[in-house]
Amino acid sequence: MISSIEKLHPPEAFVGRRAVAIERPSVELESIDCPMCGGGKHEAVLSAGDRLTGIGGTFRVVRCLDCRLSFTNPRPVARSMGVFYPDDYAPYAGHEPETRPRPVTRRRFEHAVLRRDFGYPAQSKDPLTSIYAAIGKATIRGVRRQEFWIPFRPPGRLLDFGCGAGDFMKRMREYGWQVEGIDVSAAVANRLGVGAGIRVHVGTLPHPHVRPESFDAVTMWHSLEHVHSPRAVLKAANAVLRQGGILAVSVPNFGSWSRRHFQEHWFELALPRHLTHFEPASLEAMVEAEGFRVLSLEQMGRGSCLRKSARQAAEAGFGPWWLRNLRRNWTSRAAACLTERTGQADVIRLIAEKSSQPTP
Repeated sequence: MISSIEKLHPPEAFVGRRAVAIERPSVELESIDCPMCGGGKHEAVLSAGDRLTGIGGTFRVVRCLDCRLSFTNPRPVARSMGVFYPDDYAPYAGHEPETRPRPVTRRRFEHAVLRRDFGYPAQSKDPLTSIYAAIGKATIRGVRRQEFWIPFRPPGRLLDFGCGAGDFMKRMREYGWQVEGIDVSAAVANRLGVGAGIRVHVGTLPHPHVRPESFDAVTMWHSLEHVHSPRAVLKAANAVLRQGGILAVSVPNFGSWSRRHFQEHWFELALPRHLTHFEPASLEAMVEAEGFRVLSLEQMGRGSCLRKSARQAAEAGFGPWWLRNLRRNWTSRAAACLTERTGQADVIRLIAEKSSQPTP
């Protein structure tokens, strides 16, 4: 429920004795009740500005006193969000250019793992699948890769929500999925349609061109925290899944060790693009409230997040020396492994199955 709306006007600079408005877009803000339970009582947790664009001043994160969900409040209204996603926004650029294909051996090992452990269809009969899978499990250590290993559900239609540059969809298409995407960027949709032959719907869920019970999997990789109505998106995801279809979600962990220690310098904070700030319990509760049965919930450590957080803290002179020292590769990797083992890692990954129809 929106309780109030205000507008941030462009700041002023002084030239001589005259005040001159700086050419920056105005941002309209709204104050809201809790996106999970609708509660109107909350406490302030922290505040920070947007490091990416510098627009909008300082934004505040609050925690609901009823259900304990954290969220950005006040927040930019939906029509103001575009200014916080510049043309060079990293997720739209992609990580795997098609001109530089992944090594054949790594693809073979990864596919073997997915066939053996996640039920993926075989592209050819290979007696060495078990051996390849064992090698793949032992050698493919990248957290970002294992984060995207999801169970296969036949006949294998997958919708990637917030698909960005489409790296995940391209990879899953290689392994037997029929893929479609959805993203708010029309440029991304056009680029993937023309360049990769992948259909991408422009907008969000629910979407008029995404039919009910037409997909076997919906994935949301670091996208649910960006939406204004996360419960409505999850409800719509339930509706487009067939019975027994899976939902795969990963989000930053607001309860992580690094968030608690780096505070407003935590790299994954990303205000105001991140609107809902999940912890394991709050993510699980929201997913279950929209008709899903959670199959697995795990945490994944990221050395890169620790390094970037440490660099931001060092630039601001924040924290003790040992915290800022995490910007080194070996210390950040060791710390990421430790946070994962102790349940305080930077990323939450949840796999759930549709168990009931969404309630009206």
